[in-house]
Amino acid sequence: MQATKGQDLELLHHYTTSTAYTFSLHPLLQTFWRVEVPRIGFTAPYTLRAILAISALHLACLRPEKLQFYITLAKTHHEAALKLATPEMANIGPHNSAPLFLLSALSSFISCAKPLKLGNFFLLEDNNIADWLLLIRGTGTILDFADESLKSGPLASMFSVRDQHRNFRTSRRHHVLEELHQLILTEVHDQHLIRMYIGTLDEMNRSLVMCLEHNLRLETADVFVWLIRVPYDFLVLLRNYEPLALVILGYFCVLLHQLEWMWCMKGWSTHLLSQIYDQLSPTYRVWIRWPMEQIGFLPPT
Repeated sequence: MQATKGQDLELLHHYTTSTAYTFSLHPLLQTFWRVEVPRIGFTAPYTLRAILAISALHLACLRPEKLQFYITLAKTHHEAALKLATPEMANIGPHNSAPLFLLSALSSFISCAKPLKLGNFFLLEDNNIADWLLLIRGTGTILDFADESLKSGPLASMFSVRDQHRNFRTSRRHHVLEELHQLILTEVHDQHLIRMYIGTLDEMNRSLVMCLEHNLRLETADVFVWLIRVPYDFLVLLRNYEPLALVILGYFCVLLHQLEWMWCMKGWSTHLLSQIYDQLSPTYRVWIRWPMEQIGFLPPT
């Protein structure tokens, strides 16, 4: 499908007047997405095409009578964005780190905004690790290792808000993760696997404590950063439907549930947890009882 200039203008207008406000509840970040992101997009065609893609998916949500039209339009723009960005990813530097970071962030929203369907496992596509997740992990290190030119440049407002959340510290593990920690020590005998599983829990702990014990509102980065920081080997275990890895992912669904104020995240926590439930034997289903209660998931009888 070839988008017309008129359609592109409609998408850009909708993005700046509506979609840009939906990525955060923080006024400073809303302004960032509305003003700075399109400005960066005008310097990097792949970022601009990703902006148009997410706007099309937002319109698909708002105008169900034209659902397929906007989904097709979004697919066209996002595929073009990835094709344009691929050569840039091999040479990330101060000149392109901001637009590539935004492409990775927008791609995560785009993947979540696609209609939910059975077999869509969020992190997996056709039994392989999803391309959008590889994209986020490939450029996501910018979140933690960005040079000063990025942090003081056009993304400065995003990093300043994020740093306020990163200053949150907790010295203890949330009690439900402590129980899961003990399960790992009991069930797993390979020391490498033990360290990897416990490491994934510790990465999740900060965000869980923030929202469940201190009632702090999570931004998308507080949730998606877990997907960036978990080892690649853990994603391989998920791809192979290893029970303990699936149980840990079930606890991640509680964090996903915290983002369901976003139109593109609605239903994802229940959708993913239901598929995890289907993959687990009754022995391991007991261990996702807490996530099920937290998000209100009731398995079919």
